[in-house]
Amino acid sequence: MTIVATTVGLTLAVRTGLTGLYDLILFLLVLAGLISLHAAANMVNDLYDVKHEVDKPSSPTARYRRHYILIGEIKVTAFMLEILFFYAVAISIAAYFVIIRGWVVLFFALAGAFLTYAYTADPFKLKHLALGEISVFLAWGPLMTTGTYYVLTGILEWLPVYASIPIGLFVALVLFANNMRDIEYDRAAGIKTLAIVLGHRRSLAFYKYTLISIYVFLGLLVVLKVFSAYALIAYLTIPKAAKIVRMFYERIPEAADPITAQLSFNFGSLLILGEALNLLLKSFI
Repeated sequence: MTIVATTVGLTLAVRTGLTGLYDLILFLLVLAGLISLHAAANMVNDLYDVKHEVDKPSSPTARYRRHYILIGEIKVTAFMLEILFFYAVAISIAAYFVIIRGWVVLFFALAGAFLTYAYTADPFKLKHLALGEISVFLAWGPLMTTGTYYVLTGILEWLPVYASIPIGLFVALVLFANNMRDIEYDRAAGIKTLAIVLGHRRSLAFYKYTLISIYVFLGLLVVLKVFSAYALIAYLTIPKAAKIVRMFYERIPEAADPITAQLSFNFGSLLILGEALNLLLKSFI
């Protein structure tokens, strides 16, 4: 979803008419920096979930994907060095953007780094305080898309913030699906996720209505001309979304988060395709 969130920022920047070939090179740098930050965030999450005994060999996460540190395939020291490497790449790229775009970039970089690190890391452990979804929404929504837009245009405005909301909600929903599946495991580990606070029945309702709100909000953004009407091709994912909701109400699968992530990626990709089509057609008119 990092690619989707940043590319939404790119399409908005291109629409301003202020971007050129140089800005596309900047976009690739933005993407490299944010992918590095995303990789570091995922690894920090794995590291601290093992440390806090949230992830165990019997947990659903360990069953549907390879958990390198949990199974001892990589030593903790080497794992931490990899985390530092990815953070170093992200920091280096952010430092360059601070030089060419100013100190506003530093705010985006520090806020994003904090939210992604603090998700499970000591002493913050936002996920354990039922704040994980909010932190992920902010990081992969407004911060990522607006930060990309600012680096490419040098303009700070509300447009990319509004545009980022459906994407940010979808990424937060991926994490919520994970936590909803792990309610019993997380409760036994002594942590308090949003899914635990809501309980099983209300969590399912929260998942369903958040999905609905994403599609409703996209329509509203089209009406407000934040996106073009072509962005509505993302509605092609509605049947799949409805199928997933029905599946979850029957039984939440172990792969709940990758299933939601795939839906999120398809939604975002179609939205971007629609915006790219709009830009292409405008260039011929």
